[in-house]
Amino acid sequence: MDIKQIKEKSKIYLTKLQNLEEKQKKIIMWVIVVILGLIMGYFWVKSVMYKLENLGSIEFNMPQIETTTELENNTQIEVNNLSETQNQINNSDTNNQ
Repeated sequence: MDIKQIKEKSKIYLTKLQNLEEKQKKIIMWVIVVILGLIMGYFWVKSVMYKLENLGSIEFNMPQIETTTELENNTQIEVNNLSETQNQINNSDTNNQ
């Protein structure tokens, strides 16, 4: 078959589809949608199964979480730094007067 024959057959087929009743057109459309959905679902399930099988080989690098004692120590250091800064400001104000 050459290209001209393919074009003619496709035009005839499309004309037949256009002349169908609305209900028949909807049935054909939904059949096509269901078939495509099943094909895509099959590949999606296969992909999920493959990923789940390989899940054990993946390493997760979880961030280090500070504990409450580390937070308390950091807070105490910051309070001390603020106190030192306040003392420096007070001393510089005293020296400038």
